[in-house]
Amino acid sequence: MKMSRKKNIVLCLILIPLIIVIGAFAGIVLPLIFSYNNNAYKETEIVERSNEYVMPETDPQPSEWADVTLSADELGEDLTEQETLANSINAGGTAGTAEKGNGRYNYSNSFGRSENAISVYGKTPIYRVDKKDPNIENILILGTDSRDVTVERGRSDSIIILSYNKLTGAIKMVSVLRDSLVPIEGHRWNRINAAYSFDGAGLAVNTVNQLFDLDIQRFVVLDFNGVKDFINKVGGVEITLTQAEADYFNKYHPNPNKKYTAGPCRMYGTTALMYMRARKLDSDFNRTSRQRNVIETLAAKILNEKNLTEIYSLVDFAFTLVKTNIPLSELTSVVGAIAGQAAGGGLNIDSQHVPYSDSYTYKRYNGMAIISFDIDEAAERVNKFIYG
Repeated sequence: MKMSRKKNIVLCLILIPLIIVIGAFAGIVLPLIFSYNNNAYKETEIVERSNEYVMPETDPQPSEWADVTLSADELGEDLTEQETLANSINAGGTAGTAEKGNGRYNYSNSFGRSENAISVYGKTPIYRVDKKDPNIENILILGTDSRDVTVERGRSDSIIILSYNKLTGAIKMVSVLRDSLVPIEGHRWNRINAAYSFDGAGLAVNTVNQLFDLDIQRFVVLDFNGVKDFINKVGGVEITLTQAEADYFNKYHPNPNKKYTAGPCRMYGTTALMYMRARKLDSDFNRTSRQRNVIETLAAKILNEKNLTEIYSLVDFAFTLVKTNIPLSELTSVVGAIAGQAAGGGLNIDSQHVPYSDSYTYKRYNGMAIISFDIDEAAERVNKFIYG
């Protein structure tokens, strides 16, 4: 009898911690899994190509455009009345009309604010590409300029290749300038940010892979409102402003009573987004650098300043703001490794942009102001940066 009682006591001592662990898992982990699968994740079709890639031909240029070199101020503008995208792509896009001259934008629905968003996935599947290095995972991050995701898919205003080396822990980012002139399969030549607008993330991924000889199969899409909301949720981000950036804010910020000076500056949603999108201030090259700066600063702040409860809340909130095809098992392994790196001595991210500063020209093409560059050379340099 005594022996039986002792066994029961031992059994209870084993079961009680197990029940606590299971309860904690069910109460903490399972809601996050549900949130991710319900809000952010959707499995997408990754297929073998059944036909050879056909390079779209360039359009013949009117003589007055052929050899014209533009300035940075003209970049991104449409220089004629000719539309560069089909009418059906962004029908109703007037919901996000910019108020010229003051840096303000009318934003409404984001992924986190509406369940009726236009699909980010499109009809084009992602073509299967063999991994070039089993230890390196490349993910395409697309930030869209849609002011209302229920009305327009938008263009990919930000295009970032995030590369993570599982063996070394190295994290690298390559920003692809949105106005780069590239071939888009089935759509002739256009600015690279049009690929997402034409047919969603699949076409965007395929375009980047084809251009730069990469092996991307995973993507993350977020929109302007989501960026603003997340930065506010984190509690702002501290960025060091240059004098030129401070002057820009003093001239264009929607709050005329706020005065900015060079040096550290705590930014919240609207201001941080304005900082990330400012291009007329200097150039698209500097704009992409500002975007990477905000991403790196946010990541460091979350990992170094937030406790587990706060991180849990931020993660749950972030799942409502993005769309992705990354399975949770893959996401947790990458995020966990990055967090371990941060805990072990700080987050270290190397970054570049393409086209490279020494190999581009501002040109006119088909009624657009674009960046012309040597794609093959850029692909070689991108591969050297990512793979060594």
